[in-house]
Amino acid sequence: MKAGNSKRRVVFHRFFNTYYGGTNGGPIKVRDCFEHIRHSEQFRPVVYFDPKTQWFDNPGNVWLPYRNSEDRIREWKLSNSDILFFSGSDWNILSPEEREAPPVPILNIAHPRHTQSEDKRNAFLQHPAIRITKSSLSKKILEEHGVNGPVYFIPDAVDPSHIPAPNPNPDLDLLIVGLKNPQLAKKIYRRLKWKSWLGKKKIRVEIQTPPKLPTRQDFLRLANRAKTVVYLPLEEKFGAEGFYLPALEGMFMEKLVICPFAIGNVDFCIPDQTCIMPDYEFGSIMNAINRALNMPVEKKKRIIENAKSITSNHLIEKERESLLKLLNETDDIWNQRNLFRFKQR
Repeated sequence: MKAGNSKRRVVFHRFFNTYYGGTNGGPIKVRDCFEHIRHSEQFRPVVYFDPKTQWFDNPGNVWLPYRNSEDRIREWKLSNSDILFFSGSDWNILSPEEREAPPVPILNIAHPRHTQSEDKRNAFLQHPAIRITKSSLSKKILEEHGVNGPVYFIPDAVDPSHIPAPNPNPDLDLLIVGLKNPQLAKKIYRRLKWKSWLGKKKIRVEIQTPPKLPTRQDFLRLANRAKTVVYLPLEEKFGAEGFYLPALEGMFMEKLVICPFAIGNVDFCIPDQTCIMPDYEFGSIMNAINRALNMPVEKKKRIIENAKSITSNHLIEKERESLLKLLNETDDIWNQRNLFRFKQR
């Protein structure tokens, strides 16, 4: 293997200015890609933190360990051999001219919500890049939108070593994960508490609403306390999800998952096979909860087993292999000028 400093650089750009910056699925996935590239014999990842980055004492920020690491570069200065790895608003580090005619190849994780005209990242889709998306439907949406450059589907993944072992003795019948829809989560919770109070069978239910728990592990431990988990992703009218890791994590922990359609979860949330998938409205979700609470043991077991089986499509090793393969092909793809629309300098 080549010495680290002789490897070709893949340059990441990160910027946080809120307390919970670096804690959600996007920053976690970009961090995973950073770590994947460490396994390459040809490339090494480095990260530049924008000078406006505000660091908080928040253990949930997955980029905090890189703040003073040897992988951090202190000056934004590209060489001709570099490759850029962008996500979200990272494009802002480039000048307008560089965005239209990038000086080096760019890999860019793109989200289906970026195709919405009101999204602040929408304009970036017209700039040349080799785009990565995390679900098959996201790829279709981006291609039909007409992004500038080819789109590659690399399924999102989970490292099983970071997931708690399934809890053999859950103390909750139900957990409602409502960080992205707290009003609906509270409405469901109140109705369930009312049903529990009126009914002969008590329902042990908890709810998660903002603020977030300190770390991802805290969240996973909470979810592992429940037999069934209701996940409320970002609604489709707000752009939906690029993937939606929490529901997949629930499947790894062998929970009965209830999760509405959210675009990015289409490859693993399969109605009545790997989960219960209600319409994204109160009545339908309540019906799904009633089904779950009264589901015959064998049917519930079959759904959970199917869900556990589909997680094999989303292992971290597969994601790493796919990303490194794409990285090794980056120059060949970038040199196919007919795949992109470059502005002449």
